[in-house]
Amino acid sequence: MNRVHEYTKGVRERAQAGGGGLCAVFLCTPLEFFDKTCYTVYTDDFCGRGRAPHGDAMDINKYTPKFKTAQKHLLHLADLTAEEIFEILYTAKLFKKKYRVGENAPVLKGKTVALLFGNASTRTRVSFEMGIRQLGGDYIFLPKNETQLARGESIKDTAVMLGRYGLAALVLRAFPDEQVIEFSEWSEVPVINGISDRSHPLQVLADLFTVWEVKGRLDDLKLAYIGDGNNVANSLIMGCSKVNMDVAIASPHGYSPDREVVERGMQYGNVLITDDVAAAVRGADVVYTDVFISMNDEDDERKKQKLARYRVTPEVMALAKEDAVFMHCMPARRGEEVAAEVIDGPQSIVYDQAENRLHLNKAVLAMLA
Repeated sequence: MNRVHEYTKGVRERAQAGGGGLCAVFLCTPLEFFDKTCYTVYTDDFCGRGRAPHGDAMDINKYTPKFKTAQKHLLHLADLTAEEIFEILYTAKLFKKKYRVGENAPVLKGKTVALLFGNASTRTRVSFEMGIRQLGGDYIFLPKNETQLARGESIKDTAVMLGRYGLAALVLRAFPDEQVIEFSEWSEVPVINGISDRSHPLQVLADLFTVWEVKGRLDDLKLAYIGDGNNVANSLIMGCSKVNMDVAIASPHGYSPDREVVERGMQYGNVLITDDVAAAVRGADVVYTDVFISMNDEDDERKKQKLARYRVTPEVMALAKEDAVFMHCMPARRGEEVAAEVIDGPQSIVYDQAENRLHLNKAVLAMLA
């Protein structure tokens, strides 16, 4: 404890100064984290306890939804409070209940949503297109390479122009985070981040909804993510920490989540960053992974080799709780980041997870558009 690096010491001091006392970094062994050596760190009022205390507002099952939000855009989970996350999840639950009995509320009747996509998509595109139709709306699918953005038109001109054509919302996919923010600054209509380089908010909101369905709660659960510290890992840190779930990330050195995201997440909950798969998975209620090579990344054999020991296998799942479930945001590469016996086995809930993208996207559209 006497060798805590200045970085983690500063994080702890800022958390204590804020009065939350909820910041904790658990590292089972010294690890080069963000090129800085870190050791086990606790805030004073967390040390010696199972977890930091939270009020009822952090328990989704004790929350009374209002089915509304003050947010104009949905860009990153860092922008949302726990209550705003709960509002979205309760709305998704309501839409799924109606969907199951063949009911669809026409809340988008007379409205059109633009889907501006920068790369190929299956789940994001289909879930938005079908969700918009089910809610009585219409959509325009705009591949980025078929717009003037591909020829250098500015984001300002594009955002302002799209807002004047009567659109109800703009969904962006595969844009850099800086451009997503710029779109929101110039757009007169709500901007929804379908996925960006550093963030995947809709996926993780759907994941939280799925965990809530399967486990009956979010409070006091532990999610372990194994693999590349990519946009999904970043959003899991923010989403889980805000709803009182512990989150553990096991990644090799050089592939950890963004430092800024980890520091922010530590202000809300318990975050573990480690290179030890067993340390991350032990006692987990949910084990999660993603592809080794993310969207827009070139195939990288060196990266695959470093991540090879971060594959989720039956042996890895055995380290988690007996009733643990397996999640993957898909597409999946069986035999690479996950064994076929796991993703196709009885603990896997990946298809429920994928379906819930539909209900979650409908909830976001209904609340923002």
